[in-house]
Amino acid sequence: MYNYCFRSIIVQILIIGAFSVFLSGFLSGCGKKAPPKPPFYEVLPIINDLSYSIDGDKLKLTWTVPGVNQKIKSGLSGFVIYRSKKPFSKSECLNCPVVFKRIANMPIKAKGSGNLKKDIITYNEILEKGCKYIYKVTVCADNGMTGDDSNQIDFVY
Repeated sequence: MYNYCFRSIIVQILIIGAFSVFLSGFLSGCGKKAPPKPPFYEVLPIINDLSYSIDGDKLKLTWTVPGVNQKIKSGLSGFVIYRSKKPFSKSECLNCPVVFKRIANMPIKAKGSGNLKKDIITYNEILEKGCKYIYKVTVCADNGMTGDDSNQIDFVY
């Protein structure tokens, strides 16, 4: 009988101990209750000088590498070019969103001095007649992040 009572008391103590550890972890905390915040990251620069020229059926997009501080500049890997192409034969939907397709990745190539601020980037493409085109470009970083969209180029060919 003594052995049974001893075991019963030990089991009760263990249960109470486990329950108190659970409650203390559940009821206590860091003291600050708020939504979680994402980790800090640097905002990538935005291209704001995207322009184009057309020679025959050849499109030439041009832009400059946006001015950035030295820390971000070393982390830039290139640019992503997006295009929306819609034939005139399709009826235009005024309230429909524009659907862009990723058409090219352009790596940044540092030239002689390594000063990326003065580099002009170009992208060439053959156009198809009877289409409405919209282009935009974003900056890419080494860590896979992309920046916000550039200004959009919109024309009919």
